[in-house]
Amino acid sequence: MRILMILENMFPPDVRVEKEIKSLVEVGHEIVLASSSPVSQDEVVKWNGATIIRKDMPRLIYKSSVGCLRFPFYFNFWRKFLNNVFTQYKFDAIHLHDLPLAKVAKEFSVKYQIPFVLDLHENRPEIMKLYDHVRTFPGNLIISIKHWREYQKRYIKLADKLILITFEAKNDYLSKFNLDSQKIVVISNFVDLDDLNTIPFDNLILNKYKEKFVVVYFGDTGLRRGTATIIQAANLLKEHTCIHFLIIGKSREDGYLKRKINEFDLLNVELTGWVPFNKAVSYIKASKIGLCPFLRNIHHDTTYSNKMFQYMAYRKPLIVSDCTSQKNLIEKEECGLVFKAGNADDLVAKILIMKQNPKYKELSDNASNAIINKYNWKSVSDQLIALYQEL
Repeated sequence: MRILMILENMFPPDVRVEKEIKSLVEVGHEIVLASSSPVSQDEVVKWNGATIIRKDMPRLIYKSSVGCLRFPFYFNFWRKFLNNVFTQYKFDAIHLHDLPLAKVAKEFSVKYQIPFVLDLHENRPEIMKLYDHVRTFPGNLIISIKHWREYQKRYIKLADKLILITFEAKNDYLSKFNLDSQKIVVISNFVDLDDLNTIPFDNLILNKYKEKFVVVYFGDTGLRRGTATIIQAANLLKEHTCIHFLIIGKSREDGYLKRKINEFDLLNVELTGWVPFNKAVSYIKASKIGLCPFLRNIHHDTTYSNKMFQYMAYRKPLIVSDCTSQKNLIEKEECGLVFKAGNADDLVAKILIMKQNPKYKELSDNASNAIINKYNWKSVSDQLIALYQEL
């Protein structure tokens, strides 16, 4: 099949999309990916056997995306872009990554009488509630969570296949939207071990932290991810000079984290900013514990973060907040500890338990074995391949 994938960002990077493309190309499918962002240039390039069509997006159009359910500018940009793509190729299916362009993707699905696969990386209406630009003026006048929920309900029913991240998400959608369970395919954010094994370690980073008990967080540093809880825990542990916190990543809320670090006069926290993944793995390798401290909400309760499996792949026990999906996995595989989301005292207690835990090696081995035997990309890519065989 020739499959049109649609992604509202620059590509690469996007770990999930990269893995899906590789798996589908390997079994003979032809992938054309249409992507656009303000940092794109108009160009067509080859990437791992796929054709990537990039389109420059004017920044004004990009900013209008927040109000796309009210104003037509963003959807019209994509309609024009995809019309041009369809004049060049004949497709057998449309594979949309995430919710916003579902209306546009469905229009092309109907026009060309081809299946529409909706691949939801997140629960968009639930996560939007946490965005500052949605809660504050003028976004709170333009963006309606109610309208996004109605939009979500409409287009998950109109999609021919729905891809979700976890079985918890599947159960949530089945209970809320009265869907046929056969329509939903669960494809989790498991790691590609073949890719990870090709990344070399930076000995300078490994040596820098070899005398420290490093607790690492990697990813989006927004406060909804529980990063403020990390700072609070670091403050409570400031007398434990061997314990060092690494926060790797960035967000618009980094200023708040830096102010709190200065306010508490913390020397045991390091904000590295954004680093490429092939460098981040050395920080993970140098650590003793991987953190997933997300605050609880419907989205975090029903998703997995890439970072959880990346920590496990490098034999790191985890300390996770009690968001349902990650709590269930950690307890099932006995590869870490769970603390109450947002509770810095409980996080501190779990870090100290882990530091002194005689079963640390057992937890580390369990994490690694779980990745090798269960939570790797090869174990789920067959689900994606089977989906297209069925179509």
